[in-house]
Amino acid sequence: MSAGRFLLRLITGIALVLILGPILVIFLFAFSSADTLVFPPPGFSLRWFQAFFTIPEMRQAFGLSLWLAFVSATLAGLLGLLAAIYASRRRGWLSNLLQMLFMAPLVFPTIILGLALLLLYRTLGVAILPGLLIAHVVVCLPYAFRAIVAALQAFDTALEEAGLSLGAGPIKSFMLITMPIIWPALLSAWLFAFIVSFGELNAALFLTGPGIVTLPIEIFSYLQFQGSQLVVAAASALQVIMIILILVLAERIVGARRIVQR
Repeated sequence: MSAGRFLLRLITGIALVLILGPILVIFLFAFSSADTLVFPPPGFSLRWFQAFFTIPEMRQAFGLSLWLAFVSATLAGLLGLLAAIYASRRRGWLSNLLQMLFMAPLVFPTIILGLALLLLYRTLGVAILPGLLIAHVVVCLPYAFRAIVAALQAFDTALEEAGLSLGAGPIKSFMLITMPIIWPALLSAWLFAFIVSFGELNAALFLTGPGIVTLPIEIFSYLQFQGSQLVVAAASALQVIMIILILVLAERIVGARRIVQR
């Protein structure tokens, strides 16, 4: 084996350990039968998952996070699609400005976004739940927009023009010709937005209120002020399991390679 190939494999191995190591540790403690953090665990058990679902605040936060992720991913996908259609079919400074604006949440720290939205909501009197939903949509929008605009920019508009020449209207031509081609990008946009929303913490820290707390914030609060780190490990493992199930479902539908390419 050459030195270059050995170095490449070594770097790849280190990267995999850094990425997968913390996740494996979370699962190891989440399924531990011990009462405290003990390594290695004396046995394996589902007791901490059961404890997670017996805590009302955790159950409520889990349900709210699922609802927010689903709705915000859907709204971000729709808004991202509309913006991507305009940005991909126009040239000039306005199209470039639109793309920069939609990608701006990736540039600015989400904690600044959360603080800015908090001040805006207090000025306008926006309720907690709608405000939290808007924040999640804003955070998710760049991921949805980028996935969709890349697919539309690669799309051959001559196909739509052929449909128009045959008498189909713009909407009908788009639905019958463009949508079947770009739908893997729409799915990947929705998936990325769902995952980002489900794990969002920084912006939501400023925007939650009594009875309206997402799972990441409830985990943070529970770990800092209340109780067992093993319950937190189970909650974190549950988040990872949710993401894995979503990715497996997407792979079954369109294939992992096509999702990554988007």
